[in-house]
Amino acid sequence: MLDVSDIMTPRQNLVVMRPESTVEEVRRAMATNKIRHLPVLDGTGSLVGLVSQTDVLVAGNGGARTVREIMIPDPETVDERDNIRNAALLMVRHKRSCLPVIRERELRGIVTDSDFLGVAITLMEQSEAVEPDADDLDGSDEL
Repeated sequence: MLDVSDIMTPRQNLVVMRPESTVEEVRRAMATNKIRHLPVLDGTGSLVGLVSQTDVLVAGNGGARTVREIMIPDPETVDERDNIRNAALLMVRHKRSCLPVIRERELRGIVTDSDFLGVAITLMEQSEAVEPDADDLDGSDEL
């Protein structure tokens, strides 16, 4: 079984925000990097929240508002060693499209619904590769 670390976006590839960042800064970061979720870290680097594209849309033209005002504080997280099934169930249960990935309280990455779609596509491709063709099942092959 795959672990979350096998499919997550690692910390070094993430764009992060501070609670003091403005909604406009978040909007620009999301547009520039073509992403929908940003972890929010405090001055010590601890995860304190998560801001999503939906949060930014709901904030409307409140560009001067801070991330602290619109973020999801203390979001559900998953450990990088957890299996992906448990992470997917957590996302479904809490209706989240991403989860910050931690290990020993340190942000290690993020796993999104897109990461799970990638896994699903790979599994479908593998399944199609081993499924017999319809011609193989009709019994018309005579020896």
